[in-house]
Amino acid sequence: MAYRIRASRMLLAGGLLLATTPAFAQEGMLFKNLVDGMGLFGRDKSDIEYKQRAPLVVPPSSTLPKPQEVGANRSAAWPDDPDVARRKADRDSSNILFATTEAYRANTRPLMSQEELRRGRVNGRGNGPEGIVPDHNTGNNQIEPIRIGREMAARQAQTDTSNLEFGTEPSRRYLHEPPTGYRRPAATAALGPGASGPREDKQAVGQREFLVGQKVYENQ
Repeated sequence: MAYRIRASRMLLAGGLLLATTPAFAQEGMLFKNLVDGMGLFGRDKSDIEYKQRAPLVVPPSSTLPKPQEVGANRSAAWPDDPDVARRKADRDSSNILFATTEAYRANTRPLMSQEELRRGRVNGRGNGPEGIVPDHNTGNNQIEPIRIGREMAARQAQTDTSNLEFGTEPSRRYLHEPPTGYRRPAATAALGPGASGPREDKQAVGQREFLVGQKVYENQ
């Protein structure tokens, strides 16, 4: 009985030893590779075969040519170097007083007023007497664009009623006009502008208040 127990223990120990052998072998190879990579131990390698390089190209003579004068024999076919031209321009401009440069004159030149600009744009303005400038801040001048716009709108909306016949409508010329059929007069509507014709509104809504407010502001 004791012999069997001893034999089983020996077999178990041998199996464990065989099982751990691959692990020890892997650890040994890892350690060996690490040591070889660090260069602690020499490795059996073949010698490197070094080949002789080609010889350097040596000039036939070591004497240097004499220096030439700058621009003495310069060919006209070569273009000007922009960097050289810029440096030359900088050197030339450094010797000029800043008060005589165009940049200084442009900065010190007084700006043109609105009247000077308007005089150059409006025909006949330069023929008037010098020094007399009309006042453009009055209420009439400020209301003039409103009046002109109203007259242009009325002129565009005006229709030649002399060519209209009863039951017809004016032709549609613009997209903003009502579609065909919406401007046909009714059967009971009177055709024509009437005995006295259309009457223009001399004082539109809002213009009187605008002029009154402008005059009050000017009086203040």
